[in-house]
Amino acid sequence: MSKTDLQIPSLGNKFIDLRDSITGDSYNWSWVRDLTQVNYLVIHHTAASDTQTPQDIANYHINTNGWGGIGYHFVIAKAGAVYYAGDISTARANVANLNEQVIGICLIGNFTSGRVPTVEQLDSAHKLCEFFINEYPNLPNITSWDKVRGHKELPNQSTTCPGDNWPEWRIQIVEGISSLSETFPLSSSERKDRIVQTYKTVLGREPDLGGLEAYVKSALSIDQILQSMVNSKEHQNLINMAKRTPDLEIQASGLQTSLAFVNQQVILLREALQEREQEINQLKMVAPAPNRTEPKEDQTLTIIQTLVNLYKFLIPLSKES
Repeated sequence: MSKTDLQIPSLGNKFIDLRDSITGDSYNWSWVRDLTQVNYLVIHHTAASDTQTPQDIANYHINTNGWGGIGYHFVIAKAGAVYYAGDISTARANVANLNEQVIGICLIGNFTSGRVPTVEQLDSAHKLCEFFINEYPNLPNITSWDKVRGHKELPNQSTTCPGDNWPEWRIQIVEGISSLSETFPLSSSERKDRIVQTYKTVLGREPDLGGLEAYVKSALSIDQILQSMVNSKEHQNLINMAKRTPDLEIQASGLQTSLAFVNQQVILLREALQEREQEINQLKMVAPAPNRTEPKEDQTLTIIQTLVNLYKFLIPLSKES
């Protein structure tokens, strides 16, 4: 197993390590590589609903694609949270025939038909890429913003990922857009949507009405709300439960094995009983019927009756003579 821990100060609490809790193998699949092989930071989009979570993506990759884990190294949610999902020392699966050369960074959303990432996503993508380019010496080949590529820009890739307007918003990732969040404040409906998405992404559920209303009316920024949820006891409980999942899976597997053994024993017993019944039926058909001794008829009354009849016959004869 290869485990490469990261600390990215510029992202603060927006950086969330899911490697231990997300479904699938985050540390070995698809194979372990040397970081000197990495040549590109590759940007993707999910080409799906912006309400997806990293766990949704992992489930799809495992259950539909048949992979051993999530295909990306990082997933950036609508509210700007950066999820570390696949260890960067593993190749994963996000660029055909070039997986050993890339770090896959996926922004949740469908950026076709003029749609673009949120300001928070672009800002977090900028900070993540800047960290690897300027502050992480273990990637010796990642030395400039020229190494940040869209999926479709790599050789022999038949895809439109990460969307139609990639060249336009790539500039925002390269240059950084932190000031734009102040220039273009969120409307009340946008703020509510972002908070709802943060609930789903961090806590894995729909917001309760009381909590949602309190956050919408509060003076907290989206970043502060995100940090509050990440630090909440509910989020920590989810992480702890996820860590215990492998033990529960092992126990369930053991119970299934025991149940299968018991079922097999029951089947064998039934077969043995059926064989015994067949043997008994065959014996009944082959064995001769038992001799039955009929009770002897009592001949005493018969003899007496014969004598009486003889007497009656003889008496008339004697009278005639």
